[in-house]
Amino acid sequence: DMVIYRELISGIYFGEKGTSEDGQSAYDICSYNKSEIIQIAHLAFQAAQKRRNKITVIDKANVLETSRLWRKTCQEIAAEYPDVTIEFLFIDNAAMQMILDPRRFDV
Repeated sequence: DMVIYRELISGIYFGEKGTSEDGQSAYDICSYNKSEIIQIAHLAFQAAQKRRNKITVIDKANVLETSRLWRKTCQEIAAEYPDVTIEFLFIDNAAMQMILDPRRFDV
């Protein structure tokens, strides 16, 4: 039993998009600001407090600057929830861990 909070208020789905005139390249801008991260992180931490007091932040901080901002911000917010344990996983490892040991996850 796990609960997933997936952010959909900013990021790649809401950033600038475009395709070159010749159709040979395209781009999607992924941008977050701290207030957007704080909003969803508090919801996840509050949910964790009502469950097993554990939150896992899953991201691509190994390659994305936006994910590094997520990690930093969530770590700061964690100080407000001393009863909640926080861990960080890269998405590739998290997908494998969900199959191998799903009980390790809560929120």
